[in-house]
Amino acid sequence: GFFTWISIYGINQTQVQRYLTVKKKSQAVKAIWLNVLGIGSLLLICAYAGLVVFAFYHDCDPITTRQVEKKDQIFPLFVMQVMGDYPGVPGLFVAGVFSGALSTVSSGLNSLAAVCLRDFIQSGCSIQLTETRATFITKMLAVAFGICGYGVVFAVKYLPGVLEAALGIFGIVGGPVLGAFTLGMFFPFANSLGAFVGTFSSLIFTMWMGFGQTVAKAAQTYDGARWSPKMPVSTENCPLAWYNYTVRATKEPFTPFTHLELYEVSYMWFSAIAWAWCVVVGILISLFKPTNHRRLDRRLICPALPSLFAIWPRRVRDWIKNIYDEIGADLEDVTKSNGPGAVNMGYIGEKRKEKM
Repeated sequence: GFFTWISIYGINQTQVQRYLTVKKKSQAVKAIWLNVLGIGSLLLICAYAGLVVFAFYHDCDPITTRQVEKKDQIFPLFVMQVMGDYPGVPGLFVAGVFSGALSTVSSGLNSLAAVCLRDFIQSGCSIQLTETRATFITKMLAVAFGICGYGVVFAVKYLPGVLEAALGIFGIVGGPVLGAFTLGMFFPFANSLGAFVGTFSSLIFTMWMGFGQTVAKAAQTYDGARWSPKMPVSTENCPLAWYNYTVRATKEPFTPFTHLELYEVSYMWFSAIAWAWCVVVGILISLFKPTNHRRLDRRLICPALPSLFAIWPRRVRDWIKNIYDEIGADLEDVTKSNGPGAVNMGYIGEKRKEKM
């Protein structure tokens, strides 16, 4: 989960756009700390709710008795059974689910449209647009991505669960991107070829893991006892009405399918594996033709780089410290006015930018 949250808060486009809405870096840092309090409280509440649901259904599993088909449906069933007789409570629960989903989708569509406009249309195709036309194209792109997202909804029924699919996709996509940023921030000798090969190969590898696991579950060869063990449940105290269901015919596992131990890895590890793969491959590729760190902009390298090797042998620490001190030695100083990232350049006029 650590690498998943780092990729969400560190390099995710939706979060970066929020950071850029403030004038100073200190304001963005303050907003992150306030968000930590909110998301931490939310996770604690969700964890407590999960414990309550497990305690309620530990001796009457609703999945085994066919009351629900997927794990995502257990909590709504719990709400209807416990508080279904209270007017307004089920509706409030549904409203909360929809409001949370819509807020996440809206920010994602906005980010996709902005990235597509800036990186592909304006930068990639070198098309100059007026502010009015750019706004119109952004809205149309958001509509197009929304329609595509609506189409993906029909594929959700084939997934084991929405939460599992969301975290798995975050890990598959966010892990390689986090690895690319790690290469650029902590390894001054990394080059563009190493970052590209590491990111692309990491993406292919983790996609193989993720989709292979989905196919393994459909082929009924997935066990998950080692990486994702399940808590013990039973049906001994279920009401008799819950046993009145039609037993579905057992699906025959399709063949041929070669099950690998790799498919047993939990989706929670996708992000960490993708990050490690990208960093290792990127470093190995970059060593063949390393970038001259003396020509790098010091602001692109993390200031905490020497501190990461504080517990290493003195010779290694001194070597890293010397490399860090040499970064940007042969590069002309671009700006010393406010330090790296102290002020959001989007709030500064063009004339003042030229002076800086």
